[in-house]
Amino acid sequence: MAGSSPRVPLSVRARAYATVLALTEKQGWGYGRVARHVGLSPSTVYNWIVGRHSPLGSCNKPNLTSSPCLSYLAGAFLGDGSLIRSTSYHYELRLRVKDREFAEWVCTCLGSVIGRPKRVRADEKGFYIARAWSRLLYEYLSSLDSIRGTAEEFPAKFIRGFADAEGSAAISVGGSRTPTLWFYVVLVNTNLELLNYIKLLLWTKFRIGSCILLGKKRHSMWSKLPCYYLKIGRREGQRRFANLIGFGIERKQSKMRVALSLLDAYGPSRAALQWQRIFEKRRRIWVKRD
Repeated sequence: MAGSSPRVPLSVRARAYATVLALTEKQGWGYGRVARHVGLSPSTVYNWIVGRHSPLGSCNKPNLTSSPCLSYLAGAFLGDGSLIRSTSYHYELRLRVKDREFAEWVCTCLGSVIGRPKRVRADEKGFYIARAWSRLLYEYLSSLDSIRGTAEEFPAKFIRGFADAEGSAAISVGGSRTPTLWFYVVLVNTNLELLNYIKLLLWTKFRIGSCILLGKKRHSMWSKLPCYYLKIGRREGQRRFANLIGFGIERKQSKMRVALSLLDAYGPSRAALQWQRIFEKRRRIWVKRD
């Protein structure tokens, strides 16, 4: 495992480097003994110890210690982010969304984790872009297994990041004779393993019950991939979600709060009338009346 080999994951080399330092500084081992222990050449270990070379190269070195920002970032990128590796081994993290507030949240967390401020940029099609370059963060976000520790230490931030990316306050007003207000918290994704993990976190960390349903086989966003819906349908679970997790995007959080408030105050039928006084439907989206 050479210190500069691009074939070895940087996170693996980072762990090896930490082991080398621990054995030499805390245990007092010589570099020859350390080299045999970790399976590296003595010259590589010697160069690491004296600081002649670094296994991390000149890459950005993010703070991957568990934190609320890292947890939110993990949820957001698992939901709506892109991890891009170029042929010249540049590792880009990019989020391109229609909601500026969401992009601002991601930029804030990227800046905190990477250690320098990041700004949202807009493209010619009206999308907002948050981006950064870091191989270590790229490799961290590429694996759900590496994310689990942070997600379980800060579960509310992790689920909020994912909900901002893939969640909604799903509201409908229907009924053949009497209008009725229906409300659900819904998270949508093609990764069933990921949704099952979030379902487990919701229950074990917050006692929020949910169910997962198979959606349309051909979803416009994901082509022919089957998509799944994690739905929080019970009112008590919805209240706990609103109070303990919530959306970071204000328009989603506001709709959820208003819907729950109306349902608690009026019940489904009368709440529907009150809802239609506050909101109107434009192109399948409920927006506040002027």
